[in-house]
Amino acid sequence: MNTRTGETWLLDLGNSRAKLARLAQGDPVDVTALDWTQPDFVAQVRQLAGHWPQPSRILVASVARADLVDRVRDLLPAAAGTKIEWLRTPRQACGVGNRYAKPERLGIDRFLSMVAVHARRGGAGLVIGCGTAMTLDAVSANGEHSAGLIALSPGRMLEALRVETAIAAGNPDAFSGDGGDDTAAALQAGCWSAAGALVEWFAERHRVAPAEAHVWLHGGWSAQLAEWLARDGFHAGVFEHAVLHGLAVWSAASLCDRP
Repeated sequence: MNTRTGETWLLDLGNSRAKLARLAQGDPVDVTALDWTQPDFVAQVRQLAGHWPQPSRILVASVARADLVDRVRDLLPAAAGTKIEWLRTPRQACGVGNRYAKPERLGIDRFLSMVAVHARRGGAGLVIGCGTAMTLDAVSANGEHSAGLIALSPGRMLEALRVETAIAAGNPDAFSGDGGDDTAAALQAGCWSAAGALVEWFAERHRVAPAEAHVWLHGGWSAQLAEWLARDGFHAGVFEHAVLHGLAVWSAASLCDRP
């Protein structure tokens, strides 16, 4: 392992993937995304740990299952000089306020995404995660979290239809993702339209103008959702690795009014 000290690592442990990055000049770099199910997961993490400089600080944001978290925990550097911080969602931090009655019940991934957007873009807006789940959060101009919704992402809607219905039995290519027949087209259109309609409704409810880049998408399905919304003239920006960027803001303690 590289022994240079002062390094900060950023970890975003999601439902489907783990993202790892180093902090450099205030931004996440060397971002690596690993599916939990890939057979070489442990080897990949060990390889990163062996090549990256020894960290003095590791910030972890996790919404993953406990067994997955334990897998990562066992792979993190155990040097005496390394401080590992498992973040919990606060009432207030980095200019963003949390209005949940029990603040820790707001997902840390959602909170950090709002932190990232608020720090970089400012003003009121919507922050929409599109990964395993689809999360929609409204942030006021002064950084207050004013509303939130959680639904299935288009990918998980399709998976639910594949598992819970007999559609695949009569349409073998309906869920292939390679075009398929008319049923495949109907499935894609139905699930993506449902997601797009929810975004448009949420924006209308919170009076966010779609002509302006006040709607920010992040997560594995964000680029496809942005493309789908654009068909109806609804503009949404894609903010890649928003949770990692939120961790980067959090790491700058002088910029965060943490309790």
